[in-house]
Amino acid sequence: MQVIAGTYFLSHKSGTGYTRDMDKVRFGRALGMGTRQVAKSLMAAAEAAAAPDPAPRRPGGEPVIERPVAAPSTRAATPRAVPPIVDPRAVKAQAGNLKKSVLSPVARFSSVLWLEVTGTFFTMFAVVLCSNAWRLRHFLHSANVASDEQHFYLSLGLGALFGYFAGSSFVRARRRERR
Repeated sequence: MQVIAGTYFLSHKSGTGYTRDMDKVRFGRALGMGTRQVAKSLMAAAEAAAAPDPAPRRPGGEPVIERPVAAPSTRAATPRAVPPIVDPRAVKAQAGNLKKSVLSPVARFSSVLWLEVTGTFFTMFAVVLCSNAWRLRHFLHSANVASDEQHFYLSLGLGALFGYFAGSSFVRARRRERR
């Protein structure tokens, strides 16, 4: 098979496993719709957390109950829109609610994800170093090459150290995820 540079990827049907018969347009559409739905949900949660309390409150915290007053005239009273009273303390409280409802879960998720990614990299380093130690294991019994014996112990020690880092990273991620 003669492969001209750049034409292999254009002519070869990509996806040889379970993605071979997948409709990529429908998959992309579904992925985009899901992403937009998540963004809309986050925006709705942020707006709900930042919305002021619809019932006006007295400084003690109890709600103000307005009772309709009968108009002395015979003409029907027209309802008036009462402008909302913006209390700076309420704005600060709603900002705190926004932090609790939106920012805290995102921060926790990103920290868990970061721990899992670093744990994966530590695992890869540990596997490479331990496979190197396995390759050098036969030099332990030969007396003629001391540097390979030192490389064996160095690879084994560093592999164990990176394995510990990987394990502790995944354990910390699980603990943080449960909080």
